[in-house]
Parts: sequence; C-alpha cells; structure tokens
Amino acid sequence: MKWTVSQLRNLRDTEEEINQKVDIKNELMNRNPDIREASLIEVKGNIQVDSERATFHLQLNGHLVLPCSRTLVDTDYPIDIFSTEVFSLQRSEVPGEDIDEFVHEPENGVVDLLPVIEELILVDIPIQVFSEEALASAKQSGKDWNVMTEDEYEAEKQKNKKVDPRLAGLAALLENEEK
Repeated sequence: MKWTVSQLRNLRDTEEEINQKVDIKNELMNRNPDIREASLIEVKGNIQVDSERATFHLQLNGHLVLPCSRTLVDTDYPIDIFSTEVFSLQRSEVPGEDIDEFVHEPENGVVDLLPVIEELILVDIPIQVFSEEALASAKQSGKDWNVMTEDEYEAEKQKNKKVDPRLAGLAALLENEEK
C-alpha cells in the first residue's frame, strides 16, 4: 500500500480503486498488548489525485480479538471504519508553514498507507469490550439492592408511601371516600 509521489501524479484527474487485504497483525499487537488476534484487514476505497493532493477514501473491515472487561475471555470486535485521508503532493518550502494537521506529508517521496491504517484501527478500539456472556449474566441484584424498571420503581414508591401520623385520620377519611 505504497505509492511514490510520481506514481500518484500519473493518476492525476482520474480515480483509482483500492481493493486489498493487508496483514498488520504483528504491528497492531506490538502497539497494543490487549489485542490477542487480528484478522486480515480488507481495505476498499479509491484515490482521487489533483495537482496538490492525493485524497484516499477508505473503508476498513476486519476483526480483532480483545479481552472482555469483566471476564477476560476472548471477545470478537468487528472493525468497520470509514475515513478520508489526504496526502500533500507539494513540498513545503518552509517547514511548518501553513501545515494543515489533517494533511499527511509523504516520507522520502513515498505515500505509505499502512501506518495510517494502523492508527485508524488503534484509535477505534474502545476502552471496554464486553462478551455476550458477560452482558447476559450481568448482575441484576445484590445485597440490599436490585435493578428495576422505572415502572417497578414507581409501584414500589407508591407501596411504601408513608403517611405522616398526624394526618393518618385524614388519609383514612380519603380512603373511605374513594370506596
């Protein structure tokens, strides 16, 4: 997934399709030790090149195996990322002048998408991942507490409604009127 600047300039005013599978398992696992397994990453999209920039419209698909945050069992995490990455084809005469933080610069005249793809995947990994079993067996009650719906809460609140002892006679009178 590398192109030289001259190769990209030859694609000027055309649209080139990308449809490749890349194996970046080792790179991902080295950068994030929580990743236990990574499938091949399917990279689809296109390249649009004009006189100053090469724009890559990418869709990344694949799977990672991450530890469940509750049980530490292997949990499949699907990757489905859409991104637009822009590479400048013009060299900046003055370093740091008008550099857009969202525009990548080619290194030694080469545009390499693999580091960008790695970064997109690593940024997409959530802080917590839960397995289906952990979600299904989530604790619904404990000592002196339980999870209830809003309706159950309102019913419980009505049932446990305490009457001020000074107004107990009035409450009894109101109950008699309701009957």
